[in-house]
Amino acid sequence: MNERYRESKALFQSSLLNWICSGEDLLLMGTKTNPIKVQVCVQFFKVGEIDTLKEQYTADVIVRSRWREPSLDGQLSEGGDITDVRKYWNPKLYIENSYGDHKEMFRYRLVFNDKGEAYMTEKRTVKGTFMENLELDDFPFDVQDLTVTVASEFPYTDVEVVEDLENHHMVNKQSFVDEQEWHLYSHTECIQRELTIDQFDPSVRRSAVSVKCRAARRPGYFVWNIFMITFLICTLSFATFSVDKWLPQNRLQLSFTLVLTAVAFKSVVNQSLPRISYLTYMDKYLLASMFMMSAVCTWHGVVTTLEGNKPLANFIEYIVLGCLAAIYVVYNIGFCILIYVFPCKKRRIMAQKDVEHNKLRREHTPSQPALRRMLTLTKTISADLPGLINS
Repeated sequence: MNERYRESKALFQSSLLNWICSGEDLLLMGTKTNPIKVQVCVQFFKVGEIDTLKEQYTADVIVRSRWREPSLDGQLSEGGDITDVRKYWNPKLYIENSYGDHKEMFRYRLVFNDKGEAYMTEKRTVKGTFMENLELDDFPFDVQDLTVTVASEFPYTDVEVVEDLENHHMVNKQSFVDEQEWHLYSHTECIQRELTIDQFDPSVRRSAVSVKCRAARRPGYFVWNIFMITFLICTLSFATFSVDKWLPQNRLQLSFTLVLTAVAFKSVVNQSLPRISYLTYMDKYLLASMFMMSAVCTWHGVVTTLEGNKPLANFIEYIVLGCLAAIYVVYNIGFCILIYVFPCKKRRIMAQKDVEHNKLRREHTPSQPALRRMLTLTKTISADLPGLINS
């Protein structure tokens, strides 16, 4: 009898344990399918210096977020600023690509929609430095994304960070500090993504939203001080053909001087760029110019082997000079066309997006006469309100 009792008790405990585990699994499944949505809006209040060498930029950013607070639905008297936020749930948002110590100020408010549903709003003012992986293939004709990534410390199964469709992202172009070197666009783009926190456990992911504005580098400084000077130096290498071909030491001395000058320019350019493993447009132009000067130096050394047949040497040198000059001219024309077709195309796309963004903003912004009519109507209603109440 005792044995049967112990077996029944063990079976009951096993069934209870399985029931509890299945309940936990169902709870987890419910959490995965119903995460809390946190709506985020990012406003670039002030964009500071963009550091190409360190691949970072400084900015003052306002991050507005809101989420549902069902426990306060219908309690309109509780609306307004919140002083003690510890008694309410918080999604624990943070800036994923911030660098170093940054200043943050918080302000919490409780608001209600037309249905009486409660929303907790957070206004976070961030002043600091943000990391950005710059794409420098088109340098110095590049357009860079300036991104702010907002994520939650909770896993993506608990909290889903999404874009706030009611509050629009904004870029304040008037407070842009680095206006001399960059042109800041007014439109923004938002991408919803998931961050992998643990590389060994891909299931540990967090929901995030990346909001980016864009800035185009002003290439005038590099065009006149690097491209033009390099073009003139390489063009001067053709002047060495005016020296007697039977004095190769004089020709090579002049050509090597021009090559060393081009190398010095290349070193100056490298100091303004990070150590990237690919070639920029400026690298390609400088290297092509150095290849051209190297070809000129090579010919000055080869022509001495034709000393025994001077008429043939003169004829071949004319052909070599004409071919090298034609190749260099065609290369420069093709390089300009290539810049117009690819890097400048991206700038034209960004300018078109700015036009569309400004057009949408004007459509959603009331005109001045409509705004005056709204203010007049508000004043009239306010003046007649005591009489309406008494009646």
